[in-house]
Amino acid sequence: MTGQDRNTDGTDFLDFPGARRLKAAGKVAPPSADAVAAALAAVRSAADRAPGDGQAIELEWEPLAPVVPVRTWRRRLPALVSAAAVVAIALGVAFQPGSGSGDGQSSPAAERTAERTGTAPYWKVRIHQWNRTSAQRTDDSYETVWLSRSGTRGQFGDGPVREYTPVEMAGTAYMVGRNPIMWRELEALPTDPAALRARLVGKATGEGVEEGLFDGVEELLARSPAEPELRAALFKVLTKIPGVRVTERVKDSTGRVGTAVDLDADTWHRRLIIDTEAFHTLEAVDTARDDGLKWGTQRLRAGDLLHRTTYLSVGPAWEAPKLSR
Repeated sequence: MTGQDRNTDGTDFLDFPGARRLKAAGKVAPPSADAVAAALAAVRSAADRAPGDGQAIELEWEPLAPVVPVRTWRRRLPALVSAAAVVAIALGVAFQPGSGSGDGQSSPAAERTAERTGTAPYWKVRIHQWNRTSAQRTDDSYETVWLSRSGTRGQFGDGPVREYTPVEMAGTAYMVGRNPIMWRELEALPTDPAALRARLVGKATGEGVEEGLFDGVEELLARSPAEPELRAALFKVLTKIPGVRVTERVKDSTGRVGTAVDLDADTWHRRLIIDTEAFHTLEAVDTARDDGLKWGTQRLRAGDLLHRTTYLSVGPAWEAPKLSR
């Protein structure tokens, strides 16, 4: 039976007590044109501002993944505002995009800091470590590190989350030789290569200065939220270290292509593979420089692998896990 088969001729379905009041209550005057215009303007303004506790887009540096320019760190998803929000604004009701989501793990203070600096409060790094031990075996591990202005915490595999920040350090420091560069100092570092080298090295002299600078630039390009101009300057400093050799189109252990910067240091051969589009460290490799290097009970040949650090993923993060108890 269809609705057309029903005999409803002459029936008044609103003929019951209180029907007149019900029909009158349903007649709601539409908002004025000014109110609608104000509501739409407020919605557009809210959509242009990314919510502080929204989900950030983290740039992944996975094996064989294409390089993404570093300037895309600042891209955020636009705020999604529902039709109910339009009505609420038109009626004068306070509305905050993202409120009531239950996601309160990132602190408001960290969000305000991120807004001022243009970066997220954390810098997240996923690492694969390979080490040759002294007992003719290897040590293979995966690690995730979360760095912030106030400190650093990390996790091996799915193990406990531990605090990495030394007690004597008031925040995250990137060591260039013996010279600590604090997270809060990154924005003030010069982008002129000569001035930057002078700031990083300081008054240090003697053996080990260049190797310390080499390692420090690796850390800054891999584990810091440095802006593109500073990254480009750091790469120039790296390539101007006395004795380094630069080779383009070199693959790391995952197949990603970058520029290799090589340095001979004592009995070791040091290599950094850098992505020269976004200036990130892809991989750091240490090999034996000459035949006969003694490594525990082993005698190595030139080129034998000693250590390898592969940076699988780097990028900003809005949250970090709590420390394990």
